[in-house]
Amino acid sequence: MNDTLPASRWASYALVLVGLFVLTRCGLGHALIAGLFAHMMLHQADQVLRERGVSRPVARWGAVAIFSVVGLLLALIFASFVHIGLARLPVLLDRLLPRLDALGARLGLDLPIENARELRVAILETVRANARSVTAASGLLTRGFFQIVVTVAVALLVFLWTPEAERPRGTPDEEFLRECGARLKLFGASFERVMGAQVVIAAINTAVTAVFLFPAHVPFRTFLTLATFVCGMVPIAGNVMSNALIVAAALTVSDRMAAAALIFLIVVHKMEYFLNGRIVGARISTPMWATLLGLLVGEALLGVTGAILAPTLLFYFREELRLIPAARR
Repeated sequence: MNDTLPASRWASYALVLVGLFVLTRCGLGHALIAGLFAHMMLHQADQVLRERGVSRPVARWGAVAIFSVVGLLLALIFASFVHIGLARLPVLLDRLLPRLDALGARLGLDLPIENARELRVAILETVRANARSVTAASGLLTRGFFQIVVTVAVALLVFLWTPEAERPRGTPDEEFLRECGARLKLFGASFERVMGAQVVIAAINTAVTAVFLFPAHVPFRTFLTLATFVCGMVPIAGNVMSNALIVAAALTVSDRMAAAALIFLIVVHKMEYFLNGRIVGARISTPMWATLLGLLVGEALLGVTGAILAPTLLFYFREELRLIPAARR
């Protein structure tokens, strides 16, 4: 029985920690997410095609074609969300503040409307600053865009790469590379499992929300539909943000509309608990307190991208800990 892990395993763990440190210090979370999403879509498309009897070379290039179409569609959705949000969010805030003032007067509440107006300016400036790199005014040749292109290209090359002849087994460099490959494979599988479930939940939630927004003629419904999907990529906090926007937009129409929107969202999210249990819970089984703590730490280190990556990192570290006892047998 070997009671200690091999040195190559410890070295691969150290490399993972160094990689996470560099990721945090250099702010490369958005690039990592883009590369992981590309890997996930390529792998899933290839797997589906292979299960349908498509030969390996055809399935591989078919997966690249599917990825190109789906990736372009997702990029257009995100770009539309940013473009429409920059145009509609100021209008939403301008309509909302008088409604909040009137509502507070009817309920006898002294709302800090002046502070809210200052908050409006701060929100709009923050949104414009963070979205500037993806607007038409700044163009596409930005640092962040370049980093995303590089990571997506790396994901494509790794997917299309055919390994050469194996090196002699038992050499230190071969063992180290094998352990590093195992770490990367597990991290990619963790992202695929966690974010795959999150995308499914966000898509279902968006479809159900659109069924309410469009027939009810809620203002800014196109922006709110896009916001529900994009914000749905962030667990828990994203739903709170999109729900607040929906209720705020409904409040600009009437109190009854806001109440109806709030009741609808409560019912939807009660149903979503069931979906989370069947889809997300069955895949990762991460306690809510751990997810919230991970979101807090991830957001502090990398902002929104850190919040998106936090559930994946939690699941990855848990799976690594589970593998340690097996390695000691």
